Order: sequence, then structure tokens, then C-alpha cells
Amino acid sequence: MDVKRLSAISLASALCLLSMSVPAEDKLPPVIRLVVGYPPGGSVDYLARSLAEPMQKLLQTTVIVENRPGAGGRVAAAYIKTAPTDGSVVLVAPNALTTLQSLIYADTLPYKLSDDFTPVSRLISYPLTIAVPASSPVKDMADLRAWMKGHSAEASYGSSGAGGFGHFSGLVLGKALGISWVHAPYKGGAPLVNDLAGGHLPAGIDTIVDQIPHHRGGKIRILATLTSARYALAPDIPSVGEQGIKGVNLGGWTGLFVSSKVPAKLVEQIDRAVGKAMTDPTLVQRLNAQMIQTAYQPTSEFRKTQAVDLAQWAPVLKASGFKPE
Repeated sequence: MDVKRLSAISLASALCLLSMSVPAEDKLPPVIRLVVGYPPGGSVDYLARSLAEPMQKLLQTTVIVENRPGAGGRVAAAYIKTAPTDGSVVLVAPNALTTLQSLIYADTLPYKLSDDFTPVSRLISYPLTIAVPASSPVKDMADLRAWMKGHSAEASYGSSGAGGFGHFSGLVLGKALGISWVHAPYKGGAPLVNDLAGGHLPAGIDTIVDQIPHHRGGKIRILATLTSARYALAPDIPSVGEQGIKGVNLGGWTGLFVSSKVPAKLVEQIDRAVGKAMTDPTLVQRLNAQMIQTAYQPTSEFRKTQAVDLAQWAPVLKASGFKPE
């Protein structure tokens, strides 16, 4: 075999191998960071760490959790816009960040949700709940309506902070009940439940994750989930829908987002792995133990959920006239 023929065969073989190889831009990097905009130990951090292990096995890459707390999660969100676009940086974010804060701080944020982020997968969902002190005579939503109307000077509800879901959910619920009540913002769920348990507040709205331990412990009484149907993980707690209050379906979710510049094929790889990870028995058990229900949605469905969420809350925030301090 002459040199020219050998060279031609070698070149053809090399070209064949090259055509069969996976382009670098279609491969995920060896390390993926799940960025959490809150300190370690919180519910979003817990979710991210629970997800990291099965996700790592499925992607056969290292998955670590990186906490970048500050400004209610906005520090982490801003980082995503400037982070590498190779799929190595993934934001784990609740809709309190991606929906509410995107609306509240629309004029000042260094990023725009629709332009700078791609929704990857929804992970979980959970309802908001309304509770009263365990010593309260209020036993259900009809009682709550009657009490608030009969005690107009004391009619109020607390939430874990101004500008949060508890705050705005109270506005939606108040309208549905036909009552006028004052919002009492607290600096977190702990002081809210302490005042509620002590009888210093007639009602409080928070997530079921935060309220149910105190409900089970006999300190407060959850009247209902702010949903049309009961929550699967708490079937003993009625919904507002079954108590005759229609059009109220309020809750939270947490999902994954990446920079809009991340290639679609990489987004697909992450989403596919997450979909499988969210069925991992150990992961499901860990989340359910914290009253967190897995509610995976792939990219296409999650994108619609995000749009619906923004459309649902935008008029509520506008009508409230709320301005951040």
C-alpha cells in the first residue's frame, strides 16, 4: 500500500471519528453547581441538597450546592445572568423569587426573567394555609368570615413578611371572603407563629411546610389550604374550595433555571435527568417527610406554569399598590 493511499485512509478514518464524536457544546461540564439564593439550612437549600445526589448519578458528573444568599434571592438570580453558559450553573428558585420579586422590582433588577432565564424543570409545589390560635373559637372558614366581620377593629392577618406570598394571598382571600382586614407583616415565619400561638394575632397565612408542625403540635389550628382541593400530604386538612370559597388556588413551587444563553441540548440533558431524579424513592421520602410534594414538570410545561404565575399575580400586586422599602 503506497503512502498516498495510506494517508487517504487515515484521513477518512479521522473524519469519520470526528463526525461521530459529540460536539463539546453538547456535553455538560464535569461539575454542575446548583445555586441557592438563601443560607444553608432553609427549605430551598434542603431541596437542592436532596436533588444533588440522584442528579449526580444520572448525569455522571459532580453536582454541588452553592449558596449565594442576599436580597431575598436576587443576588443569586443576578449571578445567573453573568455565569458561564455551558450548563455548569443552575439556579434553584422558588416562585417567590422568580414571580413576585420579578414583578415587585421590575424597574430596578439587573436582569429580566423573560429575556435572561430559561425555565428548566419544576421540582415541587406546596399550598399556602391559613391558621388561627389553637385557643380561637374559629373552627372553619365560615367562622373566620363571621369573626372578622364581627370584630372589624381587630380584623387582621399576619404573614412572614411584606411583599411575600402570605401578604398578597391575604388580599386575594379577603376579597373572596368579602371582608376587610389589615396585613401585619412579620420578619419571618418564626415570630409569626409565635404571636399566632400566643393569641396575639387572629389569623396568619404561610406555607403548609411552615405551619403544619405547629398545627400538629397543638399550638395553632390550620383552617384550610388556600386551594380548590386538599393537599395529598395532608388529607385531614380541608381546602377553601370545599368550604365554598371559589377562585382561590394559591401556593408556591420551586424549579430550576439557567441562563437563556445555555444551549437547548444542554437544557434537555439537565431536564431529562431531573425528571428521573424526582422519582427517586429516597428523594421522594425525604421531601414528603418535610410536607413537600414532588411536582416535576419538563421545560415546556414549566415555561407555561411560569407564564400563568406571572399573569395571576401581576394584577394582585398592581391593585395592592405595594412599594418595597
